[in-house]
Amino acid sequence: MKILVTGITGFIGQRLLPRLEAEHEILAVCLPSTGGLLSCASVIESDLDAPLELFDKLRGIRPDACVHLAWTGIPDYGFENSWRNLDQTAALWRHLVEECGCRKIISAGSCWEYGKSFGPCHENDSVASNSYFVWAKHALSDLGMMLAAKHGISFIWPRIFFVYGPGQRSGSLIPTLAEALRSGVRPAIKTPHSANDFVHVDDVADGMALALLKEVPTGIYNFGSGRSTPVWKVCEIIENSLGVEAKFAAELCGSEAQSSANFWADTDRTASVLGWRARIGIDQGINEYLKSTEVKA
Repeated sequence: MKILVTGITGFIGQRLLPRLEAEHEILAVCLPSTGGLLSCASVIESDLDAPLELFDKLRGIRPDACVHLAWTGIPDYGFENSWRNLDQTAALWRHLVEECGCRKIISAGSCWEYGKSFGPCHENDSVASNSYFVWAKHALSDLGMMLAAKHGISFIWPRIFFVYGPGQRSGSLIPTLAEALRSGVRPAIKTPHSANDFVHVDDVADGMALALLKEVPTGIYNFGSGRSTPVWKVCEIIENSLGVEAKFAAELCGSEAQSSANFWADTDRTASVLGWRARIGIDQGINEYLKSTEVKA
């Protein structure tokens, strides 16, 4: 099977590649500056901002499936960047399906689409477009469902919760906490009792590979751990993994600040249809992340 992957040098893409390369022809859309980093995929040097050049190449290749992980400009969630990604992605999908005969598309959705602050998130919950980023993601989800209905393809939309692990963006919560605690600095946390569903990047990559290689009905699938963890607890796990007294976690736990969020993925549908549940607990995952970021002497 010919599998086109965008965002293959990104956080999730780097973990997905080893799960695919043995049995399939992997085609990676990369900028010329990053394509040389790949040795296990056929590189299509192109830019999603220059679609005509890319589309000419794809007509000759005719990928069987596409895993679309690219989303440029993060952490810019404003209108211009969201529109740019929406426009790029919509054009790519239409070309793949209508001109290249692509039969399956998998693309990364977001737990933010639920617009919930508390409680479990189910795939059939309504969507709340409370930001330009969510609006763009939801528009693409609708487009994918329409392409599936119109052309008989398979469209899989994993709604991914709070991914962490090696290669994570430095400004994210766990890397920020780890950097502060390694330096013995009290983390600047305003809502220590807020809780999120943290899911390890390797679990997400496993789920993406399953969705790609199995016959899966078109639809939305939650990719989360199925449980929430408060920020103070994350801090405690990091302190314990570093072998230091969990004094900052104790301070945060004792804070009277109110929780602003406590929501998590209901993963029953994903487990039933896809055969996937997260397997890496947050204690193990954080410990592995810290080892991956140790400064070598």
